[in-house]
Amino acid sequence: MGDEIPETTFAAELRRLRQRGQLTLEALADASGVSARNIGGLERGHSLGPQRRTVTALADGLGLEEADRDRLERLAEAGRARPVSGPPGWCVPPRQVPDFTGREFELARLADLASDSRPAASVVVLSGPGGVGKTTLAVAAGRRLADAGGFELFYVDLRGMDAVPLDPATALFRLLKALGVGNREIPDDVVARSGQLRALLEERPAVVVLDNARDEEQVRPLLPGAGSGVALVTSRRLLTGLEGVERLPVPVLEPEAARGLLGSIIGDPDGPRSDGLTDLAALCGGLPLALRIIGNRLATRPAWTARELADRLADSERRLGRIHAGDPQITQITAAFSMSYDQLSPAAQRLCRRLALVPGPDFTAALASVLIGASLYDAEDLLDELHELGLLAQAGEDRFGFHDLIRLFAGERFVAEESPTERIALTRALTEWLLAVAMAAASWFDPACGAAPPDWRHPVDLSTAEAAEAWLRTESDNWFGAVRVAAEQGWDRMVVDAADVLHWFSNQWLLWPHWHELFTLASAAAERMGDPVARATQLYNLSWATAQRGETEQAVATALNAVRIAEQAGAVRQQAWGLHYAARAVTMTDPAAALAYNQRAEPLFAQAEDWTGQTTVLTSVGITLAALGQPHEAIEKLRAALEIARRPPPGGAWQTIADVLLTSGNYHLAAAYEAIDEYEHADGAYRLAAANADRIGMKLHQGRVEIRLALLLKKQGRLDEAVAVLEAARAHFQEVEAVAEAAEADELLEQCRVPQ
Repeated sequence: MGDEIPETTFAAELRRLRQRGQLTLEALADASGVSARNIGGLERGHSLGPQRRTVTALADGLGLEEADRDRLERLAEAGRARPVSGPPGWCVPPRQVPDFTGREFELARLADLASDSRPAASVVVLSGPGGVGKTTLAVAAGRRLADAGGFELFYVDLRGMDAVPLDPATALFRLLKALGVGNREIPDDVVARSGQLRALLEERPAVVVLDNARDEEQVRPLLPGAGSGVALVTSRRLLTGLEGVERLPVPVLEPEAARGLLGSIIGDPDGPRSDGLTDLAALCGGLPLALRIIGNRLATRPAWTARELADRLADSERRLGRIHAGDPQITQITAAFSMSYDQLSPAAQRLCRRLALVPGPDFTAALASVLIGASLYDAEDLLDELHELGLLAQAGEDRFGFHDLIRLFAGERFVAEESPTERIALTRALTEWLLAVAMAAASWFDPACGAAPPDWRHPVDLSTAEAAEAWLRTESDNWFGAVRVAAEQGWDRMVVDAADVLHWFSNQWLLWPHWHELFTLASAAAERMGDPVARATQLYNLSWATAQRGETEQAVATALNAVRIAEQAGAVRQQAWGLHYAARAVTMTDPAAALAYNQRAEPLFAQAEDWTGQTTVLTSVGITLAALGQPHEAIEKLRAALEIARRPPPGGAWQTIADVLLTSGNYHLAAAYEAIDEYEHADGAYRLAAANADRIGMKLHQGRVEIRLALLLKKQGRLDEAVAVLEAARAHFQEVEAVAEAAEADELLEQCRVPQ
């Protein structure tokens, strides 16, 4: 047999051995020390391969001979080689801290809470001040719990101390992706995503660390329901509004543990350099963050003793003001940060304090280079220096970020060491740079451009639409933070210009939560500028964002305000778009009102010679007429829309827009023909829509068109043709992982294959 694995699973073998020994779950739990809940989970396959110590304990409890022990362990080893659920890079926990020390009580308490028998998953809130080590403890405990239960470990930083914390919808998206859910299967709204997560975690329990939570509202949708999984939530707040959770306050390290942490960092806990370690640990207030910074500083100065560093730190503490008045722990951290800051080169000090201007939680070397006017390579070297001294954390492969308290410290240094004139100039330079990159990236989605500016030479890669979209999404906290700064500073032209270009990107990221605020800021900036055309434009953009939030009445009022302002300014194009956005807001709830708005917009678009507007409004009118039971009139409008769509303006990305409009127009035209039983015309229009979607790679839309075509064929009794079309549709759905649509195609295939 050698190393061959028997053809069974660990779960099945454990159950067989327990039943052979005539042991109940409770009896085996008593004999092995492994909880009955965990044993039950193992037998149900919740863990494909538990850790060696768990297997050994179970084997001892079962009284197994060597052959059975070996077989059980080999099955566990096979199960441990399970694949990762989702794509790499989603919800990956931070790296393990090699010198993690102390916290024995907290770790034992978390293990007890996780092993309790209860119908719901265990949820524990770890609370305490910044720098106390909540994240490190949660991740360390999470790894141990995951290993013990054979679960996967997922991590999400909720960024609760940021000006704009991570919204629950985005956090749910990341967790669902980590669990292997395809983009197309993730619902749009938070409630549906939350339910989907609970269902998945009940089937495949996991340990989830929800780090740095802001409040109960942010966390509640992310918690598991039933099952044997565990959620560890860290927060500076107690989150007393969360129901049915356990709470574990995380205190500062005890003096002995704090001294031990410093000793492990310097690698000489009992040697000649250790004199003064207790005093040095006390100066750090028992906060792990401060202890690590000071320990790393001492480790890089082998000539210093702990006593010398403690004396220096005490002197430094007396010279420094408080970051937060009335909080002695913060004062001690300030002293620790100052000691590290003083060890930086002048260039690194300059970068450190100027990084306080970064609007978002993390950044790249490209952004850092702007703040110091240096090359990308010089900026990378300085970031490495800051990271080496513990003043920056690595937030990803090429990203860095401050700890909350270090950001405050850097801000204090920025105010103290840069003149008011320099501060304003640096703020403007960073704001202009972030918005310039954002506008260049968004140009890919503007049909008049279809690419970044041809003279774009910045180290930020915008060579493809995919790269541009990745930058806009990854850096959204930073470029949108720049929009806010520009609005606060009264740099209104920047705000309006950015919104004007970025609105094209909104179709690529419909669920981004800040479109409403962006267009609110832009419309206010345009009003301050006294530019009615720009204001009308930003108001109808705001109407779109308001409708996205489900605020229909406000969306209509905002669009009509844009129409009024544009009319007074004689801006025909803006009048037309304002009316169209008013129509869009009520298309589903009041199609008659939508038709009236669009009919007013139609001649205005023609007068303005706006190709996109003409095609869009005619298509919209056709769809509305069909909904109102006027298929003949709908056909007339849709055919007119298609005629215009076939003649796009030259250059840019207009042909891409035309292809999308042709796909949509033919689809709705076919539906209108089908409504009046003109099956031949409907068949032809459906096929045109499908072929067009195929040409531009819109596989999901192609499959949906093919479903309608197959239903039309089935209605006519052309079952063989319907089957062929449905098989093609299913293949297109599978290509984009559209599970629900693929299931619909399978169901229709069964119906078409039933003998008539």
